[in-house]
Amino acid sequence: MLSLRQALSIAAKEWLLLRRNPHGLAVLFLMPAAFVLVMSFALKDTLTAHVDMPATGWVVEDRSPVAEHWAREWQTRHGMLRLDDRGALHAALRERRVQAGIVVATGWLDGDAGPRADRVELWLGHPVQPASAARLRAELSFSMLQVRMKMAASAAGPFASVLLSEVGNEELQPTAAAVQVRYLHEIDSGRRMTAVQQSVPAWLVFGMFFVVIPIAGVLIQERRDGTLPRLQSLGVGAAALLGGKWLAFTALNWVQLGFMLLVGRWLVPAFGGDALSLDLSIGWFLVMVAATSAAAVGLALLIAAWTRAFDHAAALGSGINVLLGALAGVMVPRMLMPPTMQTLSEHSPMAWALDGMQTVFLGAPDAAQIVPKALLLVIFGGLCLTGAWWGMRRRGSRH
Repeated sequence: MLSLRQALSIAAKEWLLLRRNPHGLAVLFLMPAAFVLVMSFALKDTLTAHVDMPATGWVVEDRSPVAEHWAREWQTRHGMLRLDDRGALHAALRERRVQAGIVVATGWLDGDAGPRADRVELWLGHPVQPASAARLRAELSFSMLQVRMKMAASAAGPFASVLLSEVGNEELQPTAAAVQVRYLHEIDSGRRMTAVQQSVPAWLVFGMFFVVIPIAGVLIQERRDGTLPRLQSLGVGAAALLGGKWLAFTALNWVQLGFMLLVGRWLVPAFGGDALSLDLSIGWFLVMVAATSAAAVGLALLIAAWTRAFDHAAALGSGINVLLGALAGVMVPRMLMPPTMQTLSEHSPMAWALDGMQTVFLGAPDAAQIVPKALLLVIFGGLCLTGAWWGMRRRGSRH
């Protein structure tokens, strides 16, 4: 009985400590709840039967009346934006006025006056869901099959029903195996997309934001052992303290960068995967790394400056980073998210960093793609540093 009473007393003491630890309770309850909400909405439409057709733009280079009739019929059934040439289609995809493009190349009709699938190119923009792309390909193949059947019926005249009943499916299919699929990044860069080329930028950005853990450990330990008050008594201001830490941990981010590049370039192919291509635009790459590091270190300093204990800072920082990563598309690619979540994800700092990094790794970046993302990251980092400086000043005034 005595042991039971002691155990109950200790349990009551632990509950009392939990009540006095709002950070721990937030990690236990609020963070999982928020993560469930984010991931549930991110995957909302991936397991449902209904799949929407992506908005398409068409370029018809084949001048035959059949190709023109096919395009008009598609527009009537599915809707589309008619464009003059490939350049206009490329611009429409970049500006996201359409999600996919159809190019009907010259020579679409073969020698037997049937449509050729290998003369049709399907261009896919960044936000297209795989299920939507698959439906679009299926609709294209079915539509070309209908064209072939109509042309065969027209040639057969009054005996169409008899002749078509004797023709096998393989004879009615387009002569080529499939429509050519090209992604916007491939069109921009002329480089084939691979899994490692997409995953390295995502996890590099995610890892850079986890600098909060070492920063919190150093800053809180210095506060506990009296290092910060002693430095402040010697005239070292909060700005100098934060500036020194910002420089040190920005350098740590660059070490992370080098490690991730080594993993993608040499370790992944050693296990049978594709090697990371380092044929990058160095200038824009350095801009994105510097901007991402500014945002990551700034956020880490903000959290460390306003928390009292390392476990609070580590739990809060990890939870925030996981949520930002989920919104940005690190765990679930943004192309799998419903449109509402894709729009919401554009407000995540990790999404700004991920968009810029993937543009560098997968495409041919230019100022219009990189500069806005980099500016948002730098502004975010500056605001976080300002908040961290205010927190350091407030704590310093209490000593």
